[in-house]
Amino acid sequence: MRFYLISFLLYLWTLFFPVDSWWFVSSGNDKGCPRRGSASPFYFGVTDLSCLNGKKKRSAPARGVWDYTHRFIYYRGYYFEFFVGSFTRIGSSRLAGSRCRGGIERSPAGYSYLSLDCIKRCARRYRYKYGLYNVVLNNCHNFANRMSEVLCRRGYQCPSWCN
Repeated sequence: MRFYLISFLLYLWTLFFPVDSWWFVSSGNDKGCPRRGSASPFYFGVTDLSCLNGKKKRSAPARGVWDYTHRFIYYRGYYFEFFVGSFTRIGSSRLAGSRCRGGIERSPAGYSYLSLDCIKRCARRYRYKYGLYNVVLNNCHNFANRMSEVLCRRGYQCPSWCN
């Protein structure tokens, strides 16, 4: 009974007090990535989903893991996004960026030596490696985190699954 009470209280906490990240996940630079030097920075970013879906909902500013947002990666001038229908979009602007609130984080999530061509291949092959889009198990947030793992690789060699 005590477990259910604690779980319920944690659930309520996340509803009323949004946080930037969950307990053990930091939002800063991942120490596993290459150092700044000649490596290129990459960023996490978000787009307001209610705007993408055509619903205009006004709300107070908030950040958190339960926000209704679409997450992407920004690297070397390109946005990498994953959508319902297992569609990967790579472009020089955010989808609906001119009409939907959102953008990249102020500080880089990390740095990478990987070529733009490598990351484009990884994004295009993502669904073959990780499967089709699933709102719970394989969504845009999972895509961004997995692309971050690829970008944080040491050295210049592209992962074999991206070829």
